[in-house]
Amino acid sequence: MTNIQGKPHQRGATIKILTTLLVGALFAPVAQAFDASQWQAVAPAIQAAVECRAKPDTTATAWKALPRDESGAIEAIKPPVPFTVFGLPVQEVAIFIDADGELGESYTATLGANAAAVRKAAKLSTAGGRTTTMGELMLGEGVAPQLTCTVAGTYDESEYQEN
Repeated sequence: MTNIQGKPHQRGATIKILTTLLVGALFAPVAQAFDASQWQAVAPAIQAAVECRAKPDTTATAWKALPRDESGAIEAIKPPVPFTVFGLPVQEVAIFIDADGELGESYTATLGANAAAVRKAAKLSTAGGRTTTMGELMLGEGVAPQLTCTVAGTYDESEYQEN
């Protein structure tokens, strides 16, 4: 008799667990698939932006297909096929564009090369930077070197005064 009474209890617990998992799966954010053909369509624009040569056309279909988070910001991208910036392999790309234009833009590539190779390939100063017509190109040294192109926004503190 204990066996018969144990089975409904066990089945109830299993159903509760399955229900919880199903509800969690339904409300979990869905990761957007970003395949090689989508990447090939947008890669030249990302490469030019990270190299601080040209701003991307953010109205292009390929650009609009970039994976985004809940707030609409572009998520970090691991290129699905080999990708280079200044001839160096890229592990990940991060993009920030302020919709209002006040805070500007930044395009960052985490590179699979050492800092000296990045300085040489990107023709950076000994301090790790260079000014281009588009913005400032800077080397960030962490676990893996990061190359960032920063484009100034419209925000201006020149009139700011503390009381």
